[in-house]
Amino acid sequence: MIAAVLLFAIALALSAFFSGSETGFYRVTRARLVIAALGGDWISKALLWTASNPSLFVATALVGNNVANYLCSAAIVMGVVAWLPGSATAEFIAPILLAPLIFVYGELLPKSLFFRAPNRLLRRCAPALIVAGVIFAPVIVVLWMFSRLIELVGRQSPPQIRMVLARRELGQLLDESQAVGLIQPTQQSIAQSALSLGGQPVKTFMSLAARYPKASESMSPAEALALAQRHNRMLLPVESADGKRTIVGYIRTSDCLFADAGKLPVQSLLAVSESDTYLATLARMVATDQPMARVMNLKGQTTGFITLRGLQQALLAD
Repeated sequence: MIAAVLLFAIALALSAFFSGSETGFYRVTRARLVIAALGGDWISKALLWTASNPSLFVATALVGNNVANYLCSAAIVMGVVAWLPGSATAEFIAPILLAPLIFVYGELLPKSLFFRAPNRLLRRCAPALIVAGVIFAPVIVVLWMFSRLIELVGRQSPPQIRMVLARRELGQLLDESQAVGLIQPTQQSIAQSALSLGGQPVKTFMSLAARYPKASESMSPAEALALAQRHNRMLLPVESADGKRTIVGYIRTSDCLFADAGKLPVQSLLAVSESDTYLATLARMVATDQPMARVMNLKGQTTGFITLRGLQQALLAD
């Protein structure tokens, strides 16, 4: 009887451990793990690696919970056999009577605790989770291979899954920072817009090349300025004067005001790919101090134009 009670207590503790750590894994703030990992903390490094490979942790928690449930069932049967041998009714009623206890202390309470303090509790549980991963390694490998098969069939790669998790976690971090006063609501709004727009292709924000007004290399500054004023543009791409209409650069209207009468102040134009993301393009234009760029397809053809001001306005308007 004592052995059954002891086994039941161990099984209940294992159930609480794996159920709670699973909730903590999905609630942990990855930004804190990154900061701690950069500081040399090996536990944070291990958790960060696990967060980037979620299928391995899920497999560990799944196996652990199944082992805990099996031990609970075995302990109940051992206890009933030792206390009331040969009683079929007791074997049927005992699991029903103990189910609320298992649910509250093996599932509900640990999940609630880890939900409230995921970073602290998961960090304390990390060494035990590593040991469990080593013990359950043969089964975990099989489950991991099965999850990879599902990913291949569903055409959902792990990098895409990690990106979704990162955006969600960054959004939660911004909400928490705004709640405690670390950032202003306007800053939070801009950051949320950056997360929303960041992965979109830059071609979504371009103006089509065919509809965009262009100056000619043969124009005088006054003619180019008149064209810009007519279309209400501060920046104009410039085409070659050889009849091929090749884009050779761009001009600023402000430069045309002070340019020599016979020379158009053409500047080199940054080129980006249609597949480049919004955030990468914005960062590149800011870093190179380029107010305008042309968008090119895989064939090297110019399909559109974007401006730094237009990208910034999209960020504020989202």
